[in-house]
Amino acid sequence: MTRTRHRDPHPPGKGLSGPKPAFFFAPERRRQRIQDWGRDDYAARFGREWSAFVPVAGRWLKVARGSGREAVERIYLDTLNGKVAPDCGNILSL
Repeated sequence: MTRTRHRDPHPPGKGLSGPKPAFFFAPERRRQRIQDWGRDDYAARFGREWSAFVPVAGRWLKVARGSGREAVERIYLDTLNGKVAPDCGNILSL
């Protein structure tokens, strides 16, 4: 498998005008929300939003399953090269 960095040291959009880009990392955002709202309120809010999202996602999200090293490598590289459609959710296992 070709080794590739997950974060480019020269991100796209560098030098563009407008708001300064901010790195988004979902686990950190989740920790912050739990701290802001408390665990129970976070769980209740997440549950409400997830329940509303799932039926809508089913109308546009296409799930593709694959297994084995070759499938994982192919999808990984296709994702890095922008060849995976935004409406495709790949579920892969080794």
